[in-house]
Amino acid sequence: MTPYLWLQTLYLGLSFGIVAALWSVAGRSASLRASATRRTAFVAGVLAVVSGLAIALLTTFHEPHSTYRFTVIAFDYYAAMLWLPASAWLAMAKARRVERPLAAVLVLCTLGGAYALFVEPNRMQIVERRLALDAWPPGSPALRVVHVSDLQTVGPNERQRLAALSIDALEPDLIVVTGDFISGPFWDVEPALGAAREFFASLHARLGIVVVDGHAEREQDRERLFAGLDVRYLRNEWTRFDLGDGRTLALYGVRTANPDFAPLAEPRASGELRVFLSHVPDLSLELDGRGVDLHLAGHTHGGQIRIPGFGPPMTLSELPRKFARGLHRFGDHWLHVSPGIGMEGHHAPRIRFFCPPEIDLLLLEGGEPELAARQ
Repeated sequence: MTPYLWLQTLYLGLSFGIVAALWSVAGRSASLRASATRRTAFVAGVLAVVSGLAIALLTTFHEPHSTYRFTVIAFDYYAAMLWLPASAWLAMAKARRVERPLAAVLVLCTLGGAYALFVEPNRMQIVERRLALDAWPPGSPALRVVHVSDLQTVGPNERQRLAALSIDALEPDLIVVTGDFISGPFWDVEPALGAAREFFASLHARLGIVVVDGHAEREQDRERLFAGLDVRYLRNEWTRFDLGDGRTLALYGVRTANPDFAPLAEPRASGELRVFLSHVPDLSLELDGRGVDLHLAGHTHGGQIRIPGFGPPMTLSELPRKFARGLHRFGDHWLHVSPGIGMEGHHAPRIRFFCPPEIDLLLLEGGEPELAARQ
């Protein structure tokens, strides 16, 4: 069992204890004990209030990378999907009376939770986007760039093996991965590290693979991850590709913790397309007037959970929710945010809801700026 599964098993057990305690407290009231609906609503209400206060308090403390907020989410997820429905069904069975509205809600909670855990994370989408940029002359052949982010593997799994096969099938000229390669807990990093190395070793692109760091893993783990692999790991530095027809692709990748924008002031050569790589999309706020044509980022996971008609409740970004995924005009440049091919690990349940993982194929061409997407 991987460290991640050990930790989630602990949270599963603690969540059971919390729900059982609240259910017992609610049972002391004759009114609540007489109705499974009222008893369930009481427990759910207490959980919602306590969780809301905990998340608000943790948000005030600006705790790094929302670690403990994800712990709260894990408790609530297991309670809503499993323990609260189980308690309510047992109460109705004991009373030999099915409260139909409650039963419908319980079925939806369990099915929705199971879908988010077992189905949506495996619905890998491949999205093709064509982008014309005036740094290159009109009529220039398209450069096939695959952009993915946030693998965040916790160990070997079929989903990331199929993702690697899908990326190779696109025959990319270049692969860009914008951070967060493995996920904790890190008391035994080997399962995640081995799975991530296998993923990168199975990728192939004519110009190679370029990556920048993220938040999820330690620097020493990244060093081990890329050792001996054909991967360019950019840390506040440039890498350039001469395409042989008067065009150059210049990639500048920054560190997440200490980004350095000064090298962007270097003079731009004729025919040079400049792409800025970072883990967080918020750095687009710093890029106007710096000669960047395209910014590639990840980090948000697209929200990972999206509510129809509202969007993602949490993006871990200061940008408006609409920038949590996809291609957008942002000031004087384009911003593309990958929703990721993995999910939050460590303290969080590995779920997605109305936000499938995504592999993006960007076709970069010369000409007047225009945008078209096909999925």
